[in-house]
Amino acid sequence: MYLYQLGWNWKHSADLKIERPNGHFGMQLIVVRTRGRLRMGGTEYRVKPNTAFLVQSCLPHCIYADGEPYADDWIRFSPEQDDHDFLDNLKVRWNEPIQLPDESVSKMIAAAETVSQSDLPDKHGILHHMMIAMLLCIEGCDAPRSNEKKNYYDSQLEELRKQIYDNPDRDWNIPEIADTLSISVSHFQRLYKQRYGISCTNDIFMSRMEYAKQLLIETDLSANEIAFRCGYRSYAHFSRSFTKYACDPPAKYRQMHQAAPSSEAQAASAADEAAD
Repeated sequence: MYLYQLGWNWKHSADLKIERPNGHFGMQLIVVRTRGRLRMGGTEYRVKPNTAFLVQSCLPHCIYADGEPYADDWIRFSPEQDDHDFLDNLKVRWNEPIQLPDESVSKMIAAAETVSQSDLPDKHGILHHMMIAMLLCIEGCDAPRSNEKKNYYDSQLEELRKQIYDNPDRDWNIPEIADTLSISVSHFQRLYKQRYGISCTNDIFMSRMEYAKQLLIETDLSANEIAFRCGYRSYAHFSRSFTKYACDPPAKYRQMHQAAPSSEAQAASAADEAAD
Protein backbone atom coordinates (compact mmCIF):
# COMPACT_ATOMS: atom_id res chain seq x y z
CA MET A 1 0.00 0.00 0.00
CA TYR A 2 1.25 3.45 -0.82
CA LEU A 3 0.08 6.13 1.65
CA TYR A 4 0.30 9.55 0.07
CA GLN A 5 -1.78 11.73 2.40
CA LEU A 6 -3.02 11.29 5.95
CA GLY A 7 -4.28 13.31 8.87
CA TRP A 8 -4.98 12.56 12.53
CA ASN A 9 -7.64 14.33 14.59
CA TRP A 10 -8.48 16.99 12.02
CA LYS A 11 -11.00 19.35 13.58
CA HIS A 12 -13.68 21.39 11.81
CA SER A 13 -16.47 23.78 12.78
CA ALA A 14 -20.11 22.78 13.25
CA ASP A 15 -20.96 24.14 9.78
CA LEU A 16 -18.55 21.82 7.96
CA LYS A 17 -19.68 20.98 4.42
CA ILE A 18 -17.33 19.00 2.16
CA GLU A 19 -18.75 17.83 -1.17
CA ARG A 20 -16.75 15.76 -3.63
CA PRO A 21 -19.03 15.01 -6.62
CA ASN A 22 -16.23 13.18 -8.43
CA GLY A 23 -14.67 11.55 -5.41
CA HIS A 24 -10.90 11.13 -5.22
CA PHE A 25 -8.54 9.01 -7.21
CA GLY A 26 -7.17 6.54 -4.70
CA MET A 27 -8.88 4.79 -1.82
CA GLN A 28 -9.62 6.39 1.54
CA LEU A 29 -9.93 5.33 5.14
CA ILE A 30 -11.99 7.78 7.20
CA VAL A 31 -12.49 7.37 10.95
CA VAL A 32 -15.17 9.77 12.22
CA ARG A 33 -14.32 10.92 15.78
CA THR A 34 -17.57 12.86 16.42
CA ARG A 35 -21.12 12.69 15.21
CA GLY A 36 -21.42 13.35 11.50
CA ARG A 37 -23.41 12.92 8.32
CA LEU A 38 -21.62 11.21 5.45
CA ARG A 39 -23.07 10.57 2.01
CA MET A 40 -21.50 7.73 0.04
CA GLY A 41 -22.78 7.66 -3.51
CA GLY A 42 -26.55 8.04 -3.18
CA THR A 43 -26.82 6.92 0.46
CA GLU A 44 -26.51 9.20 3.50
CA TYR A 45 -25.50 7.91 6.94
CA ARG A 46 -25.76 9.63 10.33
CA VAL A 47 -22.92 8.15 12.33
CA LYS A 48 -21.70 7.97 15.90
CA PRO A 49 -18.13 8.67 17.04
CA ASN A 50 -15.56 6.02 16.16
CA THR A 51 -17.15 5.00 12.86
CA ALA A 52 -14.92 3.94 9.97
CA PHE A 53 -15.53 4.17 6.22
CA LEU A 54 -13.43 2.53 3.53
CA VAL A 55 -14.12 4.56 0.40
CA GLN A 56 -13.45 3.26 -3.09
CA SER A 57 -11.61 5.42 -5.61
CA CYS A 58 -13.69 8.01 -7.48
CA LEU A 59 -16.84 7.39 -5.41
CA PRO A 60 -18.84 10.65 -5.05
CA HIS A 61 -19.13 11.47 -1.35
CA CYS A 62 -19.94 14.30 1.06
CA ILE A 63 -19.03 14.99 4.69
CA TYR A 64 -21.15 17.21 6.95
CA ALA A 65 -21.03 18.11 10.62
CA ASP A 66 -24.13 17.06 12.57
CA GLY A 67 -24.98 19.85 15.00
CA GLU A 68 -21.52 19.97 16.63
CA PRO A 69 -17.88 20.50 15.64
CA TYR A 70 -16.65 17.64 13.48
CA ALA A 71 -13.36 15.74 13.68
CA ASP A 72 -11.92 12.77 11.86
CA ASP A 73 -8.78 10.82 11.01
CA TRP A 74 -8.12 9.91 7.38
CA ILE A 75 -5.70 8.23 5.01
CA ARG A 76 -5.59 8.35 1.22
CA PHE A 77 -3.83 5.31 -0.15
CA SER A 78 -3.36 3.29 -3.33
CA PRO A 79 -2.75 -0.43 -3.71
CA GLU A 80 0.58 -1.40 -5.19
CA GLN A 81 0.96 -4.23 -7.66
CA ASP A 82 1.11 -6.99 -5.02
CA ASP A 83 -1.78 -5.65 -2.91
CA HIS A 84 -4.76 -6.42 -5.14
CA ASP A 85 -5.16 -10.04 -4.06
CA PHE A 86 -5.12 -8.91 -0.42
CA LEU A 87 -7.81 -6.30 -1.06
CA ASP A 88 -9.93 -8.68 -3.12
CA ASN A 89 -9.93 -11.16 -0.21
CA LEU A 90 -10.54 -8.55 2.48
CA LYS A 91 -13.95 -9.20 4.03
CA VAL A 92 -15.10 -5.65 4.73
CA ARG A 93 -17.88 -3.41 3.47
CA TRP A 94 -16.76 -0.57 1.26
CA ASN A 95 -18.56 2.78 1.23
CA GLU A 96 -20.64 1.86 4.30
CA PRO A 97 -20.23 2.69 8.02
CA ILE A 98 -18.29 0.22 10.18
CA GLN A 99 -18.63 0.79 13.93
CA LEU A 100 -15.31 0.33 15.72
CA PRO A 101 -15.25 -0.95 19.33
CA ASP A 102 -12.38 1.28 20.51
CA GLU A 103 -9.81 3.82 19.33
CA SER A 104 -7.22 1.29 18.12
CA VAL A 105 -7.46 2.37 14.46
CA SER A 106 -7.25 6.06 15.38
CA LYS A 107 -4.14 5.35 17.43
CA MET A 108 -2.59 3.52 14.49
CA ILE A 109 -3.32 6.51 12.23
CA ALA A 110 -1.64 8.78 14.79
CA ALA A 111 1.39 6.47 14.77
CA ALA A 112 1.40 6.39 10.96
CA GLU A 113 1.41 10.19 10.88
CA THR A 114 4.47 10.20 13.14
CA VAL A 115 6.24 7.69 10.89
CA SER A 116 5.34 9.66 7.74
CA GLN A 117 7.00 12.76 9.21
CA SER A 118 10.12 10.86 10.28
CA ASP A 119 13.43 10.19 8.57
CA LEU A 120 13.27 6.43 9.04
CA PRO A 121 15.14 4.65 6.21
CA ASP A 122 12.32 2.22 5.33
CA LYS A 123 9.45 4.61 5.96
CA HIS A 124 7.47 3.39 2.94
CA GLY A 125 7.71 -0.25 4.02
CA ILE A 126 6.70 0.57 7.59
CA LEU A 127 3.66 2.54 6.44
CA HIS A 128 2.72 -0.29 4.07
CA HIS A 129 2.59 -2.79 6.94
CA MET A 130 0.77 -0.32 9.20
CA MET A 131 -1.93 0.12 6.53
CA ILE A 132 -2.31 -3.65 6.23
CA ALA A 133 -2.67 -3.87 10.01
CA MET A 134 -5.36 -1.17 10.03
CA LEU A 135 -7.35 -2.91 7.30
CA LEU A 136 -7.14 -6.24 9.13
CA CYS A 137 -8.27 -4.55 12.34
CA ILE A 138 -11.30 -3.08 10.54
CA GLU A 139 -12.03 -6.46 8.97
CA GLY A 140 -12.14 -7.98 12.45
CA CYS A 141 -14.69 -5.36 13.52
CA ASP A 142 -16.95 -5.75 10.50
CA ALA A 143 -19.38 -8.64 10.92
CA PRO A 144 -19.66 -10.68 7.70
CA ARG A 145 -23.02 -10.52 5.95
CA SER A 146 -24.08 -14.13 5.61
CA ASN A 147 -27.16 -13.18 3.58
CA GLU A 148 -25.18 -11.25 0.96
CA LYS A 149 -26.53 -12.19 -2.45
CA LYS A 150 -24.13 -13.60 -5.02
CA ASN A 151 -24.42 -12.28 -8.54
CA TYR A 152 -24.37 -14.61 -11.53
CA TYR A 153 -21.49 -12.60 -13.02
CA ASP A 154 -19.32 -12.40 -9.87
CA SER A 155 -16.72 -14.96 -10.94
CA GLN A 156 -16.46 -13.46 -14.42
CA LEU A 157 -16.03 -9.97 -12.97
CA GLU A 158 -13.32 -11.24 -10.62
CA GLU A 159 -11.42 -12.78 -13.53
CA LEU A 160 -11.90 -9.64 -15.63
CA ARG A 161 -10.51 -7.39 -12.90
CA LYS A 162 -7.52 -9.68 -12.45
CA GLN A 163 -6.86 -9.47 -16.18
CA ILE A 164 -7.13 -5.66 -16.09
CA TYR A 165 -4.49 -5.39 -13.37
CA ASP A 166 -2.29 -8.09 -14.92
CA ASN A 167 -2.38 -6.48 -18.39
CA PRO A 168 -2.32 -2.66 -18.08
CA ASP A 169 -0.84 -2.40 -21.58
CA ARG A 170 -3.90 -3.93 -23.22
CA ASP A 171 -6.28 -1.72 -25.22
CA TRP A 172 -9.35 -2.36 -23.07
CA ASN A 173 -12.68 -1.57 -24.71
CA ILE A 174 -15.84 -1.40 -22.59
CA PRO A 175 -18.32 -2.44 -25.35
CA GLU A 176 -16.10 -5.43 -26.21
CA ILE A 177 -15.90 -6.45 -22.53
CA ALA A 178 -19.68 -6.24 -22.19
CA ASP A 179 -20.07 -8.29 -25.36
CA THR A 180 -17.89 -11.11 -23.96
CA LEU A 181 -20.30 -11.30 -21.00
CA SER A 182 -23.30 -11.18 -23.35
CA ILE A 183 -24.80 -8.18 -21.57
CA SER A 184 -25.41 -4.54 -22.50
CA VAL A 185 -22.80 -1.86 -21.83
CA SER A 186 -25.05 -0.11 -19.29
CA HIS A 187 -25.75 -3.38 -17.45
CA PHE A 188 -22.03 -4.21 -17.35
CA GLN A 189 -21.09 -0.76 -16.09
CA ARG A 190 -23.73 -0.97 -13.36
CA LEU A 191 -22.62 -4.45 -12.24
CA TYR A 192 -18.94 -3.46 -12.17
CA LYS A 193 -19.48 -0.32 -10.13
CA GLN A 194 -21.84 -2.08 -7.71
CA ARG A 195 -19.22 -4.73 -7.04
CA TYR A 196 -16.06 -2.61 -6.83
CA GLY A 197 -17.31 0.90 -6.07
CA ILE A 198 -15.51 2.26 -9.12
CA SER A 199 -16.32 2.33 -12.82
CA CYS A 200 -14.46 -0.08 -15.08
CA THR A 201 -12.98 2.87 -17.01
CA ASN A 202 -11.55 4.40 -13.83
CA ASP A 203 -10.32 1.01 -12.65
CA ILE A 204 -8.41 0.55 -15.92
CA PHE A 205 -6.93 4.02 -15.41
CA MET A 206 -5.93 3.16 -11.83
CA SER A 207 -4.31 -0.12 -12.88
CA ARG A 208 -2.16 1.74 -15.39
CA MET A 209 -1.18 4.51 -13.01
CA GLU A 210 -0.27 2.11 -10.19
CA TYR A 211 1.83 0.02 -12.58
CA ALA A 212 3.51 3.21 -13.85
CA LYS A 213 4.37 4.19 -10.27
CA GLN A 214 5.86 0.75 -9.67
CA LEU A 215 7.97 0.89 -12.84
CA LEU A 216 9.18 4.43 -12.13
CA ILE A 217 10.33 3.43 -8.64
CA GLU A 218 11.64 -0.09 -9.24
CA THR A 219 13.18 0.06 -12.75
CA ASP A 220 15.45 2.22 -14.88
CA LEU A 221 13.08 2.13 -17.86
CA SER A 222 12.61 5.45 -19.63
CA ALA A 223 9.29 7.20 -19.09
CA ASN A 224 8.53 6.65 -22.80
CA GLU A 225 8.91 2.88 -22.37
CA ILE A 226 6.83 2.97 -19.18
CA ALA A 227 4.09 4.86 -21.02
CA PHE A 228 4.03 2.13 -23.69
CA ARG A 229 3.90 -0.65 -21.08
CA CYS A 230 0.95 1.07 -19.42
CA GLY A 231 -1.14 1.19 -22.57
CA TYR A 232 -0.28 4.69 -23.82
CA ARG A 233 0.95 5.26 -27.36
CA SER A 234 1.57 8.95 -26.70
CA TYR A 235 4.03 10.03 -24.02
CA ALA A 236 2.34 13.44 -23.76
CA HIS A 237 -1.01 11.76 -22.98
CA PHE A 238 0.65 9.49 -20.42
CA SER A 239 2.45 12.39 -18.75
CA ARG A 240 -0.75 14.45 -18.43
CA SER A 241 -2.65 11.45 -17.02
CA PHE A 242 0.10 10.54 -14.57
CA THR A 243 0.50 14.12 -13.35
CA LYS A 244 -3.25 14.34 -12.72
CA TYR A 245 -3.15 11.08 -10.76
CA ALA A 246 0.08 11.43 -8.77
CA CYS A 247 0.21 15.26 -8.61
CA ASP A 248 3.76 15.15 -10.03
CA PRO A 249 5.10 14.49 -13.55
CA PRO A 250 6.81 11.12 -14.06
CA ALA A 251 10.40 12.37 -13.81
CA LYS A 252 9.76 14.26 -10.58
CA TYR A 253 7.85 11.33 -9.10
CA ARG A 254 10.80 9.02 -9.85
CA GLN A 255 13.26 11.51 -8.37
CA MET A 256 11.21 11.80 -5.16
CA HIS A 257 10.57 8.08 -4.64
CA GLN A 258 13.39 6.11 -6.23
CA ALA A 259 16.29 5.64 -3.84
CA ALA A 260 19.08 5.98 -6.36
CA PRO A 261 18.05 6.14 -10.02
CA SER A 262 20.85 5.38 -12.46
CA SER A 263 22.33 8.17 -14.55
CA GLU A 264 20.84 6.52 -17.65
CA ALA A 265 17.31 6.61 -16.17
CA GLN A 266 17.74 10.22 -15.08
CA ALA A 267 18.91 11.25 -18.55
CA ALA A 268 16.09 9.33 -20.27
CA SER A 269 13.41 10.80 -18.00
CA ALA A 270 14.80 14.31 -18.42
CA ALA A 271 14.67 13.87 -22.20
CA ASP A 272 11.08 12.63 -21.98
CA GLU A 273 10.01 15.62 -19.90
CA ALA A 274 11.74 18.03 -22.26
CA ALA A 275 9.91 16.48 -25.19
CA ASP A 276 6.47 16.80 -23.51
